[in-house]
Amino acid sequence: HVGRTRRAHRSSIMANTYHGVVKGVQSGDTLLIMGADASKGPPPEKLLSLAGVVAPRLGNRNGTPDAPFAWASREFLRTAAIGRQVSFTIESASPQNGAGPGAGPVREFGSVLLDGLSLSALIIEAGWAKLKPGANDQQRPEYEELSRLAQLAQEQGRGLYGPESAGAVRDVKWAGTFDAAELVERCKGVLQPAVVEQVPSGSIMRVILLPGFEQVTVICAGIQAPSIRRQPDGTEQAEPFSREARFFVESRLLHRDVQVKLDKLDKNGAVVGTVIHPQGSMSLELAKVGLARVVDWSSMFCDNAPQMRAAERAAKEKRLRIWKDYVPPNHGNDMGEVQAKVIEIVSGDTIVVVDGTGPERRFSLSSVRAPKLKEQPEWANEAKELLRKNLIGKKVKIAPEYRRRFEQGDKGETVERLFGTVVYNGDKNAAQTLIAEGLATVARHNQSDERSLHYDDLLETEAAAISGKKGIHSGANPARSNFIDLTDPKARERAKQFLSTLQRHGKARAIVQYVVNGARFKLMIPKDNLLIGFACVGMRCPQCARRDGTGDGEPYGDEAHAFTRSQCFQRELEVEIESVDKAGCFMGSLYLPDKRNLGVALLEAGLASRIPPAADRSTYGESLWKAEELAKKEGRKIWENYNEEQEIAEKAAAAAAAANEAAPLADSQKQHVQITLTEILDGAHFYAHVTADQKLSSLQQQLASMHLANGAPLEPRAGQIVAAKFTQDDDWYRAKVVKKEKDEYTVLFVDYGNTDVVGKDRLRALDPTLGPGVISPQAIECRLAGLTVAEPNDDDGQEVVMALATAAWGKPVLARVEHRQGDVLFVSLFDGAQTNINEQLVSTGLARVQKEVPPKTLSLVVNELRVKEGEAKASRAGMWRYGDIDEDDAAEFGFRKAAPAPPPKPAGAWGKK
Repeated sequence: HVGRTRRAHRSSIMANTYHGVVKGVQSGDTLLIMGADASKGPPPEKLLSLAGVVAPRLGNRNGTPDAPFAWASREFLRTAAIGRQVSFTIESASPQNGAGPGAGPVREFGSVLLDGLSLSALIIEAGWAKLKPGANDQQRPEYEELSRLAQLAQEQGRGLYGPESAGAVRDVKWAGTFDAAELVERCKGVLQPAVVEQVPSGSIMRVILLPGFEQVTVICAGIQAPSIRRQPDGTEQAEPFSREARFFVESRLLHRDVQVKLDKLDKNGAVVGTVIHPQGSMSLELAKVGLARVVDWSSMFCDNAPQMRAAERAAKEKRLRIWKDYVPPNHGNDMGEVQAKVIEIVSGDTIVVVDGTGPERRFSLSSVRAPKLKEQPEWANEAKELLRKNLIGKKVKIAPEYRRRFEQGDKGETVERLFGTVVYNGDKNAAQTLIAEGLATVARHNQSDERSLHYDDLLETEAAAISGKKGIHSGANPARSNFIDLTDPKARERAKQFLSTLQRHGKARAIVQYVVNGARFKLMIPKDNLLIGFACVGMRCPQCARRDGTGDGEPYGDEAHAFTRSQCFQRELEVEIESVDKAGCFMGSLYLPDKRNLGVALLEAGLASRIPPAADRSTYGESLWKAEELAKKEGRKIWENYNEEQEIAEKAAAAAAAANEAAPLADSQKQHVQITLTEILDGAHFYAHVTADQKLSSLQQQLASMHLANGAPLEPRAGQIVAAKFTQDDDWYRAKVVKKEKDEYTVLFVDYGNTDVVGKDRLRALDPTLGPGVISPQAIECRLAGLTVAEPNDDDGQEVVMALATAAWGKPVLARVEHRQGDVLFVSLFDGAQTNINEQLVSTGLARVQKEVPPKTLSLVVNELRVKEGEAKASRAGMWRYGDIDEDDAAEFGFRKAAPAPPPKPAGAWGKK
């Protein structure tokens, strides 16, 4: 029927037909139609009522209720026509309030075709409108067909002709007539279906929530579009691009089905929320096209705040609409992404990095305020320390974002700072880490200021830190650090009192606080709460220039200082104290993160020279000598004009100094420590724990609390420290990856000394706070001083293993440290009865004394052992039961020379956890 109506009257319509898009549906018989071409701004609009038909009227907030079925009638037409292209004709027009000066806007009447079909016929046929009874309307060409359709709808009880139900008249809760706060609380965070009824501006909409019919004015969270203010005389005061922003939203959302997320009430009682169209967030779309700016106060409620900030930044770069006069502050050639190494932590929000061989560059963290040292010294130091632990010495990725100029000093001078986002460990934001621990706050910028691209993430993290009362939000001050400063000249005598304590530690964790020159430092020893002066033993670096510029340095002094600073400054390293000088400066060896001896590295680079007597007395004297010889041979740096005669004189002086070297220490002066064996590798080689040390228990508790089983499997490289699950008890322990064969990894448990072979499913990444740089390996590698034993897979080797286990396994024993070689202690063991186990093994013929000339520190011990060996030979005990054996025959009996520790073997019968 409708088709016949369209064909019958096509000729009468085509004469004055217009085309447009349905922008809004005011009621069941009235449409707002806009022009189809919006390329030059908002197109013209027409409010058109369908001629010859009348639909029920919707109510308003002035007290007029809906006519029955008015909402259903409007919904039918809205669903059918909104956003669709139509053709229409205008048949008549009249002012809405009559003729004369006070008349309202002109209301026009006409016919509308949707896809060639008459909308009037569609509505009448569905029963959602009635024919007008006027004589003029009866003369319209389609009146006869519309009458027939109306009669059919009435006979079949469609639409208005159906039974009037309770829902025929909606109960609208107009804004201001209900408790908006209760509504927000009830619906908070839950998407509510709604229809957009009005768009006052690009970022403000009036919606009807369904199915409760609450009218709510929604301020779009996260954005602010240019505003339009209505004046008392009815005119509009519009900011630039405000009408374009309103049209952008109206053309897409007016009278459309949307979903609304209500977040909060603002100070004026308006609802802040998010309006979501099936195709996405309107706030994000406005930001993309430059018709709205992102605002801080409400962006925290947006799930897509980072995307909105990125969209705003892209619109700025393209200078779209409201950003047409935008001048980016990020000009210059140094604003590209940087991958560099952090070499200094200046403060809790500023770092210094170096990229390869380029100059040093200083960056501050974007949108972050760390505590000031003058205002909150404890928190400022905490923030700096956290940044140091996470960043120093690491490769980071820096995205520069903006610049700022600040006044500095009393003279009003300005300094420019570069701000950026610093990412470490792959995906961790340094700013976010600080804020999460409550050690920094998010900077509040002016609306036009540049800020971090991750600003909303920072705000969210700060809110969580405040809620959790972390750090500076706790209302308390951190514990003061009570370090003993031994660098003060007045403390030189007191420094000497700590020598034995530091020597007993062996290798201890230290933090480099200051680099004086290439070989002199200030070190913090956390274990003993000490700040000490330290110098690399037995070597001298050229002096660098004074920091105040009052004096020049020696040749290569600045280069040596730069070398050491880049390797050591603010790093957690290992230090081994050997002695202290008369000025209270401790001397020893400093080990870089890669375990190299700094003294050796400086000598190899030609940036230092040995002081022979002191260097030769050092545990690592030979390594220092070889490093210097290499630099001399290749003429590096300070040796570029090397004189051999001078070298001969120096050797003669060194030989004279060596001749005067002191005799070995008496037993009473040697270090004694009580230990418990944890792994026996052979009869003279084992790992042990210091009996009184409680660190291991705490360490295992921390590992157990991390729920490592839920983490991702790991494929580590050889040498990497990981968390590994031991096969025998399925518990997690710290381990070092020794090697990989196919899909299996051999790991050494660094806190026990035994090994295991596991798959990647039993390996996890180790939390940096539990790394060996923070908590040193708890298993100490030891050898019985002066002894050589058979291989453990030999019968004699098994016998000496059994003897050592019987004497020392499962109980505390006393170890007297006779000699150190790297990380290995050469010891004499004593059981509870003070029996010397070394001598006992030799006396029973299970071990023999090493043939090599021992170090002077071992000479007395070896001499005493040789006496016992002579007695064993005479009594034909153990290996001597068939007579004497010499070195050439030793291999037949499974013996080998004493040597540095071999690669770890899988745990044997005497390994334990």
